[in-house]
Amino acid sequence: MWVFIKGIPSEYKARDLLKLVNRHFRPAWFVLPVNGVRIAHSKILEILQTGSESREYHGLVYIKPPNMLHSVIGWLNATSVKGRRLRVHPYVQRYTGRDRRRQQLDKTIVFPGERRRRDRRRKNLVSQIVDSSS
Repeated sequence: MWVFIKGIPSEYKARDLLKLVNRHFRPAWFVLPVNGVRIAHSKILEILQTGSESREYHGLVYIKPPNMLHSVIGWLNATSVKGRRLRVHPYVQRYTGRDRRRQQLDKTIVFPGERRRRDRRRKNLVSQIVDSSS
């Protein structure tokens, strides 16, 4: 299952993400690694906001088996890199066609209980994979 690591430094590479996550499963004081855990892929995602030219860097790490996911998230949430605390959560694939608010706004009668009329998501974002490892 994919893990989303928010707020990594810009100079980080996919190899550095692997080292960061592997430290949890193979600590220096422990002789044997945790059995059955494997980090399959890691990617660095760059998000550029076109209006302000600001860049954000996030990491994606694929962990097998998925039952170790919460252990990894708990450990990485307590980790800081270069003075910045990491924010980690499971990656959720979202599709534009499944937005309930968009479906309601397209109809002529809007549900009266919905208070959020506009979309809160940022506009003009360009995302790309900067570095990847298998």
